[in-house]
Amino acid sequence: MTRRAIFWDMDGTLIDSEPAHQAAFNDAVAHLRLTVSPSVHSDLVGSSGDRIHAALVAATGLNLSFAEWTELKHGFYIAHAQAILRREPSSSIAVRLAAQGVPQAVVSNSTAAEVALCLSLTGLDQIIATTISRADVTQGKPAPEIYLLAAQRYGIDPADCLVVEDSVTGARAGVAAGMSVIYHPQHAGTTAPDGAVYLAHDADPAPLIDGFLARGSIGL
Repeated sequence: MTRRAIFWDMDGTLIDSEPAHQAAFNDAVAHLRLTVSPSVHSDLVGSSGDRIHAALVAATGLNLSFAEWTELKHGFYIAHAQAILRREPSSSIAVRLAAQGVPQAVVSNSTAAEVALCLSLTGLDQIIATTISRADVTQGKPAPEIYLLAAQRYGIDPADCLVVEDSVTGARAGVAAGMSVIYHPQHAGTTAPDGAVYLAHDADPAPLIDGFLARGSIGL
């Protein structure tokens, strides 16, 4: 039987962390006394921290380095950690697949510290041992490098890997990596990028995931 893997995005896919990220961003911006359009953050959902920092520099002239900005925001992120919860049913599916021995990885554009914090708070660090963060690659999503690294670590052909993503940025990365992609946003009103299969925010991804593991296809 063909060995297949499931690669989960973290923020917005396995966990609901956007409220904590938004609050941390707002607190950091307020701390720096900057004025930014709400779209600066919302338009970059799923983007890596370096891209968000670059957008903030362009919009406000921020003179903090990326490392300084990351440290500041992470401090506020920890302060809002109680808002970080599992997203269902995705996280329960990951638990079931782990019990079945299915290869899985968390593949995130977040920092290594954020990945470790979120998985620990939700207990998912006990479920999925393989994690890849923005720190592990030269280019974050939407570049394919981060997903290709996940496949390489398992020694599985990208064509036998399924990506589950809630953002267009992440879905594009999975498609570019040559993987099957389920685009499963947290909210209604968005459409899938080319090459990804759209799954409504309130739908259960289990049938598509189980179909991929059985047949190597997520065709509806």
